[in-house]
Amino acid sequence: MHIDFMAVSKKLALVFALSVLASQAIGAGALAIDGHRGQYGFANNTSSVAQAEQQALKDCGTGCQVVLRFENGCAAYAIDQSGESRAYGWGALKTATEAEKRAMAACEARGGKSCKVQSSGCNKG
Repeated sequence: MHIDFMAVSKKLALVFALSVLASQAIGAGALAIDGHRGQYGFANNTSSVAQAEQQALKDCGTGCQVVLRFENGCAAYAIDQSGESRAYGWGALKTATEAEKRAMAACEARGGKSCKVQSSGCNKG
């Protein structure tokens, strides 16, 4: 039995390269909020969770904290538009529609009367 080690090593190199590319294709996202001022920052399709967190915090401003990290699927953030409350909510699920519904439900559960999705997005993958 003859094994062509050169051909095997080329195939293994190709499999490794494809697995690296596949792992990079899946983005990461994060949501940062300041519940007192209503500020938020949302990032998706970044190359890492750490990068997503940094972007969300930068977009949100001072006094914010990351409340959601997601690598697969979609996420959304909703806030109450009525001006009477600072209710908010977020959700992360497989599709944008599902994530938005969860964010709206969470906002309403916190007392929001006129909740509206402010930001949503999906990671590639």
